[in-house]
Amino acid sequence: MFELILQTLAYSGVGLVVLVVGFLALDLLTPGRLGTHVMEGNRGAGLIAGTGLASLGLILWFSIYFTGAGWDGLDDAAIFGLIGVITQAVGFLILDMLIPGKLADHCFDGGNERVHAAGYVTAGIQLSVALVICASLT
Repeated sequence: MFELILQTLAYSGVGLVVLVVGFLALDLLTPGRLGTHVMEGNRGAGLIAGTGLASLGLILWFSIYFTGAGWDGLDDAAIFGLIGVITQAVGFLILDMLIPGKLADHCFDGGNERVHAAGYVTAGIQLSVALVICASLT
């Protein structure tokens, strides 16, 4: 039982690191401080941050479930989690090239009152990338 507790703590640690790296990557891609926007009640920032974290959580779940239990799957969870972070960032940058103007600025245009349509598109690319990675793991 003690071994299982240690493995659970190790997987949790890897998961938290991937989630923090994912949040920091989003922070680099968006104007200002993402956490500040969220705490000020910017709905677009909340949508993007929440979807990004949930999508990475989904990738981590699939990578742990399908690549093996025990200590052997720990590195897989880290690798596929980081692949998720990178591909979400690339998807964000590709969308930024396709949409007129600066995507991240549009995402935060609605402020505390509404979510700009670009925020939903950004959330969509994050979730879609996660689902592609999850499907590749099955």
